[in-house]
Amino acid sequence: MKALAIAFLVLLVNFAQAEAPTNDGVRASISPQTPAILCADQADNRIRLVDPFTQDADAADLWSYPAAEAPPSEHIPTDAKRVEIDGEVFILAAYHGRVRLVRFRDSKLIKDYSSYSSCHSAELLPDGSIATANSNHGKLRLHHSADDFVDTELPYAHGVTWDKKRQCLWVLGDRLYRFLYRDRKLSLDQAFDLPTSPTGHDLFPLRTEPKLLVSNNDALYLFDIETEAFQLLSDLNWIKSASQHADGSIWISDPQRTEVGANWQSDSVIPVQPPESNQRHTIAGSKFYKARWWQDVNFSH
Repeated sequence: MKALAIAFLVLLVNFAQAEAPTNDGVRASISPQTPAILCADQADNRIRLVDPFTQDADAADLWSYPAAEAPPSEHIPTDAKRVEIDGEVFILAAYHGRVRLVRFRDSKLIKDYSSYSSCHSAELLPDGSIATANSNHGKLRLHHSADDFVDTELPYAHGVTWDKKRQCLWVLGDRLYRFLYRDRKLSLDQAFDLPTSPTGHDLFPLRTEPKLLVSNNDALYLFDIETEAFQLLSDLNWIKSASQHADGSIWISDPQRTEVGANWQSDSVIPVQPPESNQRHTIAGSKFYKARWWQDVNFSH
């Protein structure tokens, strides 16, 4: 009888393993060159990596956190970035109230820190610390661990990006700030006035050039780090995210798709450079806050 019970248990385990979804093969095939979009999707509070070219909405997901079959997160996502540590790929996700570092290959939660309810963006620093930008609270928070953190006043804090070549942290708020990071401490080095209005929103580097995509409530700009000058790329208002495609074109989350949800949500990305392009990628059912092309961020990591 005991032997029968053990055999039955073995059969149950084998059946469960056979039925359990596995994405190992899919994940292994995803390289930095894979044409995919990483979204902070507020439709179901998941971080999603999607294939923008598929016509089948159910087949669009290449990866998600939490997984599609798991309950959604209780926290609303605001940003997601691909980061790399010693050759291992992770997803750094900002949420209202949290920041999480998730290992991509097995979706293991590596770090989970509390932040402000207005957390809008996050960046991984070389020593493993994490910086978060918290808009309504006007705070740049430097997390060394769950219980060890330091806050810096920074009005309208919305974006944050590490610059590995210059060993500094760029932070976007009412101005574009440059902080030095030495001995686990941030110190303000310089600040640059934003064009038009002090309402910075998204901050993300180009793939190879020393330039930053900078949006505010009025437009999208390119900030040249070497000349310290802003160049207008698009005069569309309320651009929440921007990134560069592998072909050099600049794409944004479409701020005009307000019919999909709240006025800060979208289901589409569109190019703004070159300006004559009429392309569009729509992720059916999404209400993402930010969406960027999947890529190595060599500027930062």
